[in-house]
Amino acid sequence: MKRFLTVAAAMLAASFALTAQEKGDFTVGGSLGISGGSNSVSSRYEGTTTTSDYKSPTTFNIAPSFSYFVIDNLEVSAGLDYSMSTSYDETNKDNTYTTNIALFTLGANYYIPIADKLYYTPGISFGFGGGSEIEKTDGTKYTVKRPFDFAFSMDFGKFEYKPMDCLGITANIFNLAVCYSSVYTGVEGLKTSTTDFSVSISAIRFGVKYYF
Repeated sequence: MKRFLTVAAAMLAASFALTAQEKGDFTVGGSLGISGGSNSVSSRYEGTTTTSDYKSPTTFNIAPSFSYFVIDNLEVSAGLDYSMSTSYDETNKDNTYTTNIALFTLGANYYIPIADKLYYTPGISFGFGGGSEIEKTDGTKYTVKRPFDFAFSMDFGKFEYKPMDCLGITANIFNLAVCYSSVYTGVEGLKTSTTDFSVSISAIRFGVKYYF
């Protein structure tokens, strides 16, 4: 039995070594996504803090990226992340919000082999950027600027399948994100700050990566 366990451990280690993502690998690629979820938003306006719950039925996302394996199985990446989302206020569904945000992102993912050519790749990322928001409240439409957005995301449901050495197909099905935004209201130069916590449990985000 002891000999069997030793052989099994050696085979497992060899399998890991053969399937590892090696230090020095570069990748270029991108992802497309459609997701839905719920948000809890805290806004500060003229010294007053308010909290509202929103439903986000649709978010479209496109994210080209470049990455490098600094050590075996540890990938760091940089890229752009553009998203367009539509949401509505749970307390008044006639109040709708459409946002467009572009972020420069930095991230890291760790590759854990779970089957032949299949990896579990949890990771984190940070994003900086800005955009705009179209708000419809009580029948009146407003367009406001978002000069600064900061986002932190944790990807707990990300996987990658490599049908060949130079190609990876990714899927992200679950993530948590915390976002901070500053928003100019356009009313006498007033500005609000918003903290947005989102849980994307119904996300569908697929990507393709080329290794070289």
